[in-house]
Amino acid sequence: MKMVNKIYWGITWLALSILKRSLRYRITGENAYWLQNVTTNKIMAFNRIDFILDQCISKKVLHVGFTDYPFTIEKIKNDALLHVQLQKSTSQLLGLDKDINSIQQYSKITKDENVVYGDITSHYPVQAINFKPEIILLSEVLEHLDDPYKAVDVLYAGFAGGTRVLVTVPNHSALDSIAASLWKTESIHPHHHWYFSPYTLRRLFDDKRFHLEQLHFGMYYQQYAKINFVLKQFPFTGDCIMAIFSITKTTLHD
Repeated sequence: MKMVNKIYWGITWLALSILKRSLRYRITGENAYWLQNVTTNKIMAFNRIDFILDQCISKKVLHVGFTDYPFTIEKIKNDALLHVQLQKSTSQLLGLDKDINSIQQYSKITKDENVVYGDITSHYPVQAINFKPEIILLSEVLEHLDDPYKAVDVLYAGFAGGTRVLVTVPNHSALDSIAASLWKTESIHPHHHWYFSPYTLRRLFDDKRFHLEQLHFGMYYQQYAKINFVLKQFPFTGDCIMAIFSITKTTLHD
């Protein structure tokens, strides 16, 4: 099976390399007007879980959507729930979710009471505000919301300048999406409302209120799984976009 996977990845690399050259004409001349600069940092592909855990080491983290509904019980039993992994490395951790049943399931199994109910499109609960997190983790959350712009407005109003926001969202140009489109179909979770691109994510976290620190692409791998050579060379085909923003507030009015 490993040899078969290597062969498929080799074919994928060759196909993407040929496609890159053959479609270059689509982004030249007048079409170049539509190209957007993504970011100034060196963009790389990472294992999403490993990247999150590394960024949250020894930090106070508010984890939004921590139950991973509807997979809460299954992932706790398999030791695959991200929130459980974060407990091992963060200095303090508070979970926030709007699915009350999943919160109760989580607390009953783990005996962890550092959790709170809240709807981030309305307001953050007092416990979350008073927690004063160093990092707000919004991993695979925004695509589920009817109005992600409202959620970002609420977040900005609720937390102090300098608070960092670690966001991961599905990538519009993921390899699975490209593959599905060639077969006249679409690869998407049925509960999602949105795809994102680096440009649209930066429009959501606008540069008047947020400073972009890092932007990369991630794969939905299990912990410690390595990124192969194809994804390293073509990071924009990663499963998700991962970005770290910091809240900027320059006046007392803000």
